[in-house]
Amino acid sequence: MLIQIYGITTPEDAEVVNALAPDNVGVVLDEGFETWDGVDEATARMIVSELTDVAIVALSLATERDRILRTVETISPSVVHLVRAAEEMTPELLASLRGELDPIRLMLTVPVLNEDSVTQAQNLSEATDYLLLDSAHPQSGQVGATGLVHDWALSRRIVESCTAPSILAGGLGPTNVRNAIDAVRPHGVDSETRTSRDDDRRRKDPEKVRLFIERARSQI
Repeated sequence: MLIQIYGITTPEDAEVVNALAPDNVGVVLDEGFETWDGVDEATARMIVSELTDVAIVALSLATERDRILRTVETISPSVVHLVRAAEEMTPELLASLRGELDPIRLMLTVPVLNEDSVTQAQNLSEATDYLLLDSAHPQSGQVGATGLVHDWALSRRIVESCTAPSILAGGLGPTNVRNAIDAVRPHGVDSETRTSRDDDRRRKDPEKVRLFIERARSQI
């Protein structure tokens, strides 16, 4: 079970999470979009310097090739995670970008909303290394980092019908990760909001992260 922790905004949190040994750790570089978990270039480089034992995932909200590549240059990740690609980039363009990024792997967010999401995931599956199945806020439309759980039955259908490995996201934390794994059978699980501190969502709660990893890896 691949375990991915997102929302690292300080070098101190990076050091702690690195020691807890998830598989992937996600960093959100400030690209000029409105986000609550983004960091500037200097902070991103300090965070990356602490992530010595995990695969680094660089999230990009951009859909323009040059902006994505600038983010890659800053973070030097193992995986590039594109959040808006499913809506704004064609499978052909994504396949071309994937080839250009190689050996860096590509991850694409699929907002799990309805039956159309299953078709969308199937169309993107051949153009990516991973699909990240996430929730969208019903009012704002924001995808990801909402703390909301979506219909796991739809995600299960995506897992079963797509060739690309699927990572389940959307409101996952220590209290529900085992139920999510049992319901969806994904390749991996992702957590941001529900492994953050209650008093500061930009900071990670080490105990929540530890429990999330422990329970996700449990066979019970």
